[in-house]
Amino acid sequence: MFVVRVSNFRKFNEKIAHIEFKPALKAFPGQFVMLNVFGYEEIPLSLATENSIVVKSVGETSNALVNKKFEILGLRGPFGRPFTLPRNKKILMVAGGVGVAPLKFLYDVVSEHNDVDFVYGVKNSDEIVFRFKNCIYATEDGSFGLKGTVIDALRCLDLKNYERVYCCGKEEMMKAVWKLFEPLLPKKSCEVSLERYMRCGFGVCGSCSLENGLLVCKDGPVFNVEEVGW
Repeated sequence: MFVVRVSNFRKFNEKIAHIEFKPALKAFPGQFVMLNVFGYEEIPLSLATENSIVVKSVGETSNALVNKKFEILGLRGPFGRPFTLPRNKKILMVAGGVGVAPLKFLYDVVSEHNDVDFVYGVKNSDEIVFRFKNCIYATEDGSFGLKGTVIDALRCLDLKNYERVYCCGKEEMMKAVWKLFEPLLPKKSCEVSLERYMRCGFGVCGSCSLENGLLVCKDGPVFNVEEVGW
């Protein structure tokens, strides 16, 4: 573990914050870190850039992060298998909630050499952390963009146009996204970022094992749909 210092902090609502730190990491889109708020538990968080994370308060440690009870953080990583980096492709990225974090990193890396559209769904406008070009925003309460979910937003697009799909959010949402693309794309052309409880972060404890035996921390967190068996 090494120590990083918080360089910028932005709180979007009572439960969501974006935290930047120094120094930046040598990381790839889709990888994660094990973050330690001293005095609390260590938790896994996807990287939103080489030097930032997005966190939602769901427990004691994440609540401490969202309420900035720190100036320095302990960090291990980056860990995990990243997204496949395409070139000269027509791409769609689909994010639900704080699942936008790893896709923001991917977007920054690949948008220069690919044609990228984005669908970003949240409950309300206060949860929008990032802004993207060629993006359909969907809010469940209609406070910004389309009123509805990412599935509603996808029905506004001609899905036959896309060669690759990248998705991160709740697993039920990602499965619903794949159902729309299943008649149109090979399973290997749709990549998803999965979330599981983790303790070690590098494949020793087995706490993040999927039903097929793959480990989210080591074999993922990015998988194509064929690997997860959807």
